[in-house]
Amino acid sequence: MPEDKIIEKLNNELKETRAQLSAMHNFVGIQDLKISIFQSFGKITANYFDLDNMLDNIMEMIIKTMKVEAGSLLLLNPVTDILEFKVVKGERSPELKKYKLAKGEGVVGFVAESGKALVVPDAQNNRSFRKEQPGNIKYPLENILCVPLKINNKVIGVIELVNKMANKHFIKEDLDLLESLAGQICLVIQNAQLIEESKEKIEELSTLISVSTIINSTLDLKILLNEVMDVTAKLLRAETSAIFLIDNEKKELVFEVVTGKFRENAANTVRIPMSESIAGWVARTGQSLLVPDVAKDARFYNRSEAIANFETKSILGVPLRVKDKLIGVIEVVNKFDGASFLPYEMKLLEALADQSAVAIDNAVVHKEFQEFFLDTTTALARAIESKDSFTGGHIDRIEHYSVAIAAELKLSNEAIEQIRWAALFHDIGKIDVSENILQKTGKLSDFEYEEVKRHPQIGADILKPIKQFKQIIPGILHHQERWDGNGYPNKLKGEEISLDGRIIGVADTFDAMTSDRPYRKGIARDTAIEEIKKCSGSQFDPAVVKAFVSACKKGNIKTEAELKAAPAKETATSQKQLKEKKKSGK
Repeated sequence: MPEDKIIEKLNNELKETRAQLSAMHNFVGIQDLKISIFQSFGKITANYFDLDNMLDNIMEMIIKTMKVEAGSLLLLNPVTDILEFKVVKGERSPELKKYKLAKGEGVVGFVAESGKALVVPDAQNNRSFRKEQPGNIKYPLENILCVPLKINNKVIGVIELVNKMANKHFIKEDLDLLESLAGQICLVIQNAQLIEESKEKIEELSTLISVSTIINSTLDLKILLNEVMDVTAKLLRAETSAIFLIDNEKKELVFEVVTGKFRENAANTVRIPMSESIAGWVARTGQSLLVPDVAKDARFYNRSEAIANFETKSILGVPLRVKDKLIGVIEVVNKFDGASFLPYEMKLLEALADQSAVAIDNAVVHKEFQEFFLDTTTALARAIESKDSFTGGHIDRIEHYSVAIAAELKLSNEAIEQIRWAALFHDIGKIDVSENILQKTGKLSDFEYEEVKRHPQIGADILKPIKQFKQIIPGILHHQERWDGNGYPNKLKGEEISLDGRIIGVADTFDAMTSDRPYRKGIARDTAIEEIKKCSGSQFDPAVVKAFVSACKKGNIKTEAELKAAPAKETATSQKQLKEKKKSGK
């Protein structure tokens, strides 16, 4: 073989060897890069337990190691099937993150729809992908690498890298590397979802147990529903939750319970037509409804926003039934993180609605029984009062005064209700006192006075066998005791006297002074108040006197004369309000 041919052959072999060495060098470099990336990946997943932090750090690492200007990770919303930016890295990231993309829109939309990776070497001149930049964001796109994120062959999102640095283009090795990383990211997301689902299931179970506990803890409907809806809003991470009850007569929905940001402005003010609202649709059809974006739903009734100064974005509503009768709607509004409610959350809300319905049914039955019992026993108390013709309306006034004083003392609803019942029956012992004594117009003899003094003890003895009245007996027994120990029947002193007795004692004395009798006219309101104040610390508890005076200043205590002088309409209104207060327990 000629020498020049040998040299040419050796040169070709040398070139081939150099090419092989270069390829091997590139291959080793890429493998080193992969090892480095996967090591970093492992450290990130080991050090961060929050999915958002993990994805943010993973994207930061990818941007640096693959030497690109910018990148983003988008996930498909399982309800809307819209791509939402989860992580954005690069110069315009804050502006870009608020946008959403539909499948088929731009490069990421194409990859999400097709499930295939894509390399765009010349993005500026590729007419097919000019919509890559949403809104008015202008960013110089040179080249793009985009791969799908898949779990069980289903696309859940997309990773997009933009502009290879140093004026380079994306090559096959870049695509292979990003696809490998996409697989690892999907595992991270899947594991995080499994952990989150487990947490949610535990939280859901805990909430359902909590709701059961709440249901068994009280029969006060308002308290019960507020507590249930507070738990519901917390579980579903909602800004606001509400219960609407149906007004069948007016064909409207009325806010019964509101929690969260909507509470103060909406309660007892907003009425929503059943024909025009999302809640109305649920009430009319009896079907649950999930609305990810109310702005795109014609059923949304935005007048409620204007009334409550509240921006509604998404709504989840379910029907509320009691014994197969639809009585209202439960709604939760706006997730705190801005995401949409999910179908499984609708099932959870339906379960909570079922439990709430049981609570409502129990509370309504209890309330009806309470009203019946109250009406019956009030009638009995008035029948007893009729023995003393001089004290007409006395028990109603004592009840009203006592409740007003208790409210000034900031007592609980339960304590106020107990005082109400004690006030109604404070004179029940007079049933065993002769009518001749009760209706005597002149001064009582010592014997007659001693007979009258027996009525607190007689009243306590009458009610003692009735277990429902156990708590009100001290108020009845003690209402004639004095703070200084000179009262009757047991000459108790100071706080030995029950608070109920101390309150009823002030109310009873004030009414006795200001009410007319056949043998004298009632004294003036201000004079009576001054007498009560003078007896503070001797006859009466100073704290109760202070509360009494405060209630008088607010106009919450009216004398018999004031009530008689009031216009008929005002009197009727006062009586109606009193009746409503009795029924509501307020």
